[in-house]
Amino acid sequence: MRILCLPYTHTLSHISRPLAIAAELRKRGHQIVFAGDSPKDHFIKSEGFEVLPAYQVGPNILFERIRKGELKFVHDDELAAMIASDRQLFEQVKPDLVLSDGRFSAPISTGIDNLKQVAIVNVSSTEYRALPYIPFFEWLPKNLINRETPLWKSLDRLNLALEMLVFDNASAIFKKLSRQLSLPHKVTATNCLAGKDLTLLADIEEYFPARNLPASYHYIGPLTWESPLPQPAWWPPPKNRQLLAYFTMGTTWMGGSFADLYAMIRKHGINAIISTGGQAKGTRPNELKTIDGEIYVEDYVNGDLIMRECDVVVCHGGNGTIYQALQNGKPIVGIPTIPDQEFNMRRVVTLGAGEKLSLKELQNNPEKLFELIQAVAGNPSYRANAQKLQQKLADLKPAQKAADLIEKNFLTR
Repeated sequence: MRILCLPYTHTLSHISRPLAIAAELRKRGHQIVFAGDSPKDHFIKSEGFEVLPAYQVGPNILFERIRKGELKFVHDDELAAMIASDRQLFEQVKPDLVLSDGRFSAPISTGIDNLKQVAIVNVSSTEYRALPYIPFFEWLPKNLINRETPLWKSLDRLNLALEMLVFDNASAIFKKLSRQLSLPHKVTATNCLAGKDLTLLADIEEYFPARNLPASYHYIGPLTWESPLPQPAWWPPPKNRQLLAYFTMGTTWMGGSFADLYAMIRKHGINAIISTGGQAKGTRPNELKTIDGEIYVEDYVNGDLIMRECDVVVCHGGNGTIYQALQNGKPIVGIPTIPDQEFNMRRVVTLGAGEKLSLKELQNNPEKLFELIQAVAGNPSYRANAQKLQQKLADLKPAQKAADLIEKNFLTR
C-alpha cells in the first residue's frame, strides 16, 4: 500500500507514534510518505522517510488556546486551510490509506475524497472515554458519595454527556461541515482526532478505560519513542547523593524558565538530568551548563536510558513521557499546563504512581516541587504502583499490532 502519514509534527509525541508504525509497515513492504511543516520534521527524515509540506496551526497559537481553556481550539479559516492542504496532498501522493495522529482535519478531508483513514489517538480524546475529561462533580466529598457506587457512575455518565455537548457546540464547525458535505461519518469536535475507518488507541485499559467501544476501535498499547540517540559523553552519571531525578518537559512545556528550574535544582542539592526538548533557546550558556557529578543538561536524550537509572521522573504530564516512565517502573511528579496533561496526571495520582503540582502552585511555592520529589522518590509505594503498571505494559508490541490491524482491514491481495 501507499500510505500518507499526517501527524501534528510540532510535538514529538505525535511524530514518534506514527513513526513507530511506519517503520513496521515499511518492513512489510509498504510505502510511507509523511507531511509536515515543523523544525522537528528532521526526526522523520532521519528515519529515511520523505516529508512533504503541509499546513498546520502553529503550536504557540494552538497550545495557548488550549492552555487558556478556549473550547473553540481551531478557527474556521484554519480548519479550511488544513482541509485544502490535505486534499492537495491526496492529489499529489494518491494514497491508498491515510494514517493521522493529531490531524483533526483528516476525517473530513478523507471523507470528501472517499479515502480510508486510520488514526492514532488516546482514549481521553475520544467519545468513548469512561472517565470525564473535566470532572464537574469532583468537588463532592468522598465520604458523601463513594466513587465506586452506582450513583457516582451515573454522575460520571452525566458529566461525560455534558462536556461533550458543550465542546461539540463550542467548536460547531466540525458538525456544520459534516452536514454541509453530507459526510457519511459524522465528525464532531469530540471525535475529530479519531479514525473514520479504524482507530488505534495508544493506551492500556488499566490506565485509560473506555466504554461501549465500536468494533473499529482497538487498544494497541502506548507507542513510545525508541530514541536512536547515543548515550551522552558523560554517561553514566555518578550518584554521589541519594536521589537522581530526571527532568523532562517534552517539546511543548509552557511552565516557565528552564534557567529558574536549573537554579532551584542546584539549590536543593539533588543529582539531576535535564532534557530541555530544544525549548531553552536564548538561555545564556552559564545558566544551563553541565556540572559533572551534580547536574547534566541536554536538548534531547535517550529517555529509556536515563529512566532506567533515575529514581523519579519530573515531567509536564505528557502521555508519551508518562508511559515511558511507567514502562521503566519509575514514579512521576507532574506539572501539567494544558487539560490533556491534567487528565493524564489525575490518572497517575489515582493509580498511586505519582503526584501532581499545578503550575500556579509551582509559581507561588517552588519549594513544594522539591518536597514532592523527595516524597515520591522516598515512598516505596509509588514505585511499587509504577512497577505494577510496568508489568501490564511488558511484552506489548503496539507497532506490530497496529500494522496487523491496518493490513487486516485495508490490504487487498
